[in-house]
Amino acid sequence: MKKNQVQVPFPVVLANVLVLVAVLGLSYMWLCSRCAALGRDIKQKEVELAAARKRLVAEQDRWSSITSPPNLQRAIRGHRLEMTMPHDSQVVRVGAWSPESMVSLTGRP
Repeated sequence: MKKNQVQVPFPVVLANVLVLVAVLGLSYMWLCSRCAALGRDIKQKEVELAAARKRLVAEQDRWSSITSPPNLQRAIRGHRLEMTMPHDSQVVRVGAWSPESMVSLTGRP
């Protein structure tokens, strides 16, 4: 081995600090870009939600106008249907079921 070699000591601590700073900087940049992308996605979804709510209100208004009594009567007349109120014996009331009512409906015990 030669005794006259000049060695420049490379500071390991400095290298570790530089690597740490680079990793932290890249992590920060990635996190910022990810947050910005998520913010854009949230804005887009909010716009879609507002449009869906607007369509919902429009459809609810349309449905309520279609199912209003005058419009239903007009549709019944338009289809030439003869409709009357049912007799009490034709009305089935749904309530709390008991074993006795199940037996009477099926005809079996």
